[in-house]
Amino acid sequence: MDETQATVLNLEESEAVLAAGEAGGRVIRGGTLRTSGYLAGTLAATAASVILLRYLGVVNVGRYVTVMSLLAVAAGLADAGLTVIGQREYTVAATATARREVLGDVLAVRLVLTPLAVLAAALFAVLAGYDRTMVLGTLIGGVGIVISAATTTMTVPLSTQLRLGAVTATEVTRQVVTAAALAGLALAGAGLLPFFAVSILSGAASLGLALVMVGAAGRVAPRFAPGEWRPLIVEAAPVAVALTASVLYVRGLVVLTSLLASAVQTGYFATSFRLLEAFAAISVVMIGSAFPVLAHAADTDEARLAFGLQRVAQVMLFVALGIVLALVFGAHPIVRLLAGPGYAPAARVLQIQAFALLGGFMTQVWVTGLVAVRGQRALVLTNVLALAAVVILGPALVPPLGARGAALASVGGEAVLCAATLVMLQRARPGMRLGGDWVARAIGAALVGAACGLLVPAGDIAATIAAVVAFAAAALAFGAVPREVFAELLSRPRPQGR
Repeated sequence: MDETQATVLNLEESEAVLAAGEAGGRVIRGGTLRTSGYLAGTLAATAASVILLRYLGVVNVGRYVTVMSLLAVAAGLADAGLTVIGQREYTVAATATARREVLGDVLAVRLVLTPLAVLAAALFAVLAGYDRTMVLGTLIGGVGIVISAATTTMTVPLSTQLRLGAVTATEVTRQVVTAAALAGLALAGAGLLPFFAVSILSGAASLGLALVMVGAAGRVAPRFAPGEWRPLIVEAAPVAVALTASVLYVRGLVVLTSLLASAVQTGYFATSFRLLEAFAAISVVMIGSAFPVLAHAADTDEARLAFGLQRVAQVMLFVALGIVLALVFGAHPIVRLLAGPGYAPAARVLQIQAFALLGGFMTQVWVTGLVAVRGQRALVLTNVLALAAVVILGPALVPPLGARGAALASVGGEAVLCAATLVMLQRARPGMRLGGDWVARAIGAALVGAACGLLVPAGDIAATIAAVVAFAAAALAFGAVPREVFAELLSRPRPQGR
């Protein structure tokens, strides 16, 4: 079989997979697999963070997270909406040739934009007065950003074919290599600068595995044909603006705190931010598994789209509430365990910032729905509103409250973004009804969990366990979690093609 035949076969298989009735079950199992894989990688990263936080100290952790936040802003700028729009266009492309062209265009545009975004980040670091190590760290870490952009593009065919185990393998590889490298540098007594090079190593490992997993039919070369990029860029532009505003208001808070508060307060907020970041990424992993099916349904079956979105939203809210309860009740032992007693004030910051996960998780669902129905232009307004909220709240709260003020600004920004995005989704598809009783059930279950946690006198750890267990039990009793989720997880997967 030559490369063209293999590509055509992959196209037919992808279409069959996305249209099949069992696609939802595959998304549930695949999403669970991806989340489990992410959590496994996070455990490795957590072990490395214990060493990293204790080795670097509060001030150097603040410097490290500030640079990584700056790079995340650069990555958001360079993404330019291409990840989600590229995946959607790849999913709905009618021919194998069209799919390869979409993938080649996405790869080429990202390879052009990413280095420019990294240089802009380095220039900002210079203008902001950051020291030499932080400026060089921005440039070094930027190489890893370029490699990661290529990896994200190369995994699009795997996601579209719902080969979520392969996608999981690339993600876990990146996390494990990152964790091992960070731990190794700390144990070797390295200075701060080498830590920024870890993303190069982990990105290269993940890219290499992705190229193997996708096979010859899925590998493409960048298509440097600027004249043919226009349709893709036009579609992606609103998402790019929205994503830029989104990244700025989230990551920009770290940079803003570094400019408006002391180095110690910046370190406390950076510690909370880094701990929360691992949990926040779970929402991206979960919704990424469902997006190809939702994008396909948006073009063919609105009832299926509404059903799928509501089920995803129910699961996301359940997971978010569980994490928030765990962090609110367990913040102090978590910070003591991972960072040490010197970071104790960061626990209060984490307890506040944990509530940002509620808005963050649900926003991912509504954003996915908007992009699926081609309503991504509305994301510009929603994210600008969230950015405006942070621009107002940050300078007002950070100077008097320090890290806790930054945490409050983070919660406010996420709440504004979530509400605005839901309104825009309802306006884009007024006939699509998602219902709302499941929200009340989930909140009721969370209140039961919180009450049980408060009634436990034994200490933070016991209270955390009591709160989470009581919440999960109440959620099941109240019907806050779709029963088909458990049915699919407990059922034996059907062979593909049957």
